[in-house]
Amino acid sequence: MAQSGTVGTVAWRPPTAHGLEQLGRALLTAVVIGGVIYGGGVGLVLLSRAARAEAERRLAAAHETLLASPPLPVLPVGATAHGRDLFLGTCAACHGPDGKGMPGLGKDLTTSALVASMSDVEFVELVMAGQPLGKPLPMPPKGGNDAFTEADLRDIELFVRGLQDPRRMPELPAPTLALGAPSEEEKAKALAAAGGDAELAGYIAHGSRVFAMTCSACHGKDARGIAANGKDLLVSEFAWKLSEDDLLAFLRKGRDPGDPANTTGIGMPPKGGNPALNDDDLLDVIEYLRSLRTAAGVK
Repeated sequence: MAQSGTVGTVAWRPPTAHGLEQLGRALLTAVVIGGVIYGGGVGLVLLSRAARAEAERRLAAAHETLLASPPLPVLPVGATAHGRDLFLGTCAACHGPDGKGMPGLGKDLTTSALVASMSDVEFVELVMAGQPLGKPLPMPPKGGNDAFTEADLRDIELFVRGLQDPRRMPELPAPTLALGAPSEEEKAKALAAAGGDAELAGYIAHGSRVFAMTCSACHGKDARGIAANGKDLLVSEFAWKLSEDDLLAFLRKGRDPGDPANTTGIGMPPKGGNPALNDDDLLDVIEYLRSLRTAAGVK
């Protein structure tokens, strides 16, 4: 039997509440506190989901919101025309000359909610870095054209803004090739490839510039192809079994993705997507590719 007594100067008495009762109260308190914590956590999760859904909704509506808003100022003619020429030379191969995309290659930029939601700086940074996980195909840095400067990409961004909101697009002059003159190093390489023939070297040097701007995005900087995209042009049996006239005609016309002879399922736009190219430009590309085949020992 428990005995009453003293501990120091404080009288001690047996507890009047049963141990199970105390345990029950403790469990109830724990349940209440846990419920508050759990409920708060669920609330945070739900809030996070709601915020994410709202952000996704706003992103999806970014282009519609753009067109529903008062237009921003008309774009500057000179920089926008330069951006158009660069776009036609490189970006059109995947996104089409009108920016509406190419089946199996690049997406429609004119209605892209992602592009519409980006700031000018974000757009340039994206193109500068490329999209290695892009769909339907990855986009290389600078669209595959290493010669592009940050200023070039800003001009391309202006042209894309005009495609997205035609109210801002100024009247532009006819497209021109924005190639620039070959460097002394490029001239020396072309002269060596031409065996000292200055006239042929001029064709090769020009063709190398056209190829770098228009064709490299799909076929690689060295024309050896890009996986799941353009084929290796140095060993292409199809290309080199054609006569020069037939190969020129093919480059003029391009190839549809549904063409039975298309073994990749990826289309090639006419003139590689650059309507500014003429027959001489295309013939120079052929001469440049021939010089690469010779240098590689391909017969």
